[in-house]
Amino acid sequence: MKPRLRTPSEILHAALEKEASARDFYGELAESCHVDFVKDLLLRLHNEEEKHYELIRKMLARLDTGLPPA
Repeated sequence: MKPRLRTPSEILHAALEKEASARDFYGELAESCHVDFVKDLLLRLHNEEEKHYELIRKMLARLDTGLPPA
């Protein structure tokens, strides 16, 4: 059974973990890929997940300061 995420902090921390996992997944696949166009796609996906990770990390920082996520 999945844990219930109730607070904004719990939700954002869970999302941050998922984004980090996806980012790492695509990065690892890109490292071992030898087909250029597939590697390029994997690197683009890796970069998109990094953007999502940073967005959520910034929201958590705002939340920690008592400000609502922007």
